[in-house]
Amino acid sequence: MRIGINAHLLSQRATFRAAGLSRYLIGLLTELREMAPPEEIWAYLAASEAPSELSHTPNFIPVPSSWPTSRPAIRMLWEQSTWPVSLHRDHIGLAHGPAHVLPLAWPGPSVVTIHDLAFMVDPSTFRRRSQVYLRLMVLLAARRATRVVTVSESTRRDVIRLLGVPAARVTCVYNGVEARFHPLDSEDQLESFRQAQGLKSPFILYLGTIEPRKNLVRLIDAYAELRRRGVTRWPLVLAGSVGPLGTPILDHVAEAGLSETDVRFVGFVPEAEKPLWYNAACLFVYPSQYEGFGLPVLEALACGTPVVTSDRSSLPEVVGDAAMLIDPTDRTAIADAMQQVLEDGALRDRLVSAGLKQAAPFSWRATADGTMDVYRAALAGA
Repeated sequence: MRIGINAHLLSQRATFRAAGLSRYLIGLLTELREMAPPEEIWAYLAASEAPSELSHTPNFIPVPSSWPTSRPAIRMLWEQSTWPVSLHRDHIGLAHGPAHVLPLAWPGPSVVTIHDLAFMVDPSTFRRRSQVYLRLMVLLAARRATRVVTVSESTRRDVIRLLGVPAARVTCVYNGVEARFHPLDSEDQLESFRQAQGLKSPFILYLGTIEPRKNLVRLIDAYAELRRRGVTRWPLVLAGSVGPLGTPILDHVAEAGLSETDVRFVGFVPEAEKPLWYNAACLFVYPSQYEGFGLPVLEALACGTPVVTSDRSSLPEVVGDAAMLIDPTDRTAIADAMQQVLEDGALRDRLVSAGLKQAAPFSWRATADGTMDVYRAALAGA
């Protein structure tokens, strides 16, 4: 049996496109390739984005395309016109759309992964044309798919409630975290890293796309409140590429009475550097208003960094009792939680210990195993 996976959202470029969806694809495909299941895995991806670790094996077949699908309109055209033709040509038995969408012309068994329904829950954080496209295509994919995968129980409930998909067809398969995310014991290494980044002291970290849904305006305001209280002079580092609607967040620093040295935007962070950023930080804050999963929070826990995050959507599910949970709409609550962690050594120690235990069961191998189970159930039920 051949399983065809649309991997055209996989990106190795230094932009916001190399964020959660791309990380999911790399994690899933890498483990499926290593597992070498009896089924053949056919990964359809852009030739310019094909990583060396996804090379051909007897049971893993990368299918590169010359289409410039980093451009959304061209990717949508490829998904709906060229990919279904390729699936027929390659005698694929099951199609997996790992990022919300399936080809309408594909009549065979299918699986779609829905990572979140942010475009329905918080539409103001999306461009109008993106809202319209996602509402239509995700609804069609969810209702046509043989099985639906979600990356958290929170998103599973959203899919059942908002898209009307029967619960029996929706399975939660959690994301994973790579082994490279772990505590680093060398303070000399971390101090050298801080100096290389122009940081003379520990810092408070956010890492993710710079976009409205991440609630960074309130985080900046909460940090400004900490400065007014005299709690800390350590900088706030906002790491990640700026999304399409992220410019007002950059502008808000001055509006909050802060300088470029108080709040540092460091841009895209290469994957190899991420464990260093988490380990070098004294606190990780992720006040997102809605997440399908929240990979950065899990990575921070795995690195032994204390975490403050939202009490909304999937985030409590991911962190368990290993983080300080806050109301993301309350700037004072965000500031209070940050202050507690910064000032209470016993609390910090508890969060570090609990975070390492919480992160331990999450792995991309478990993600691949769970996804293979869904493939087989879809094929058996087709």
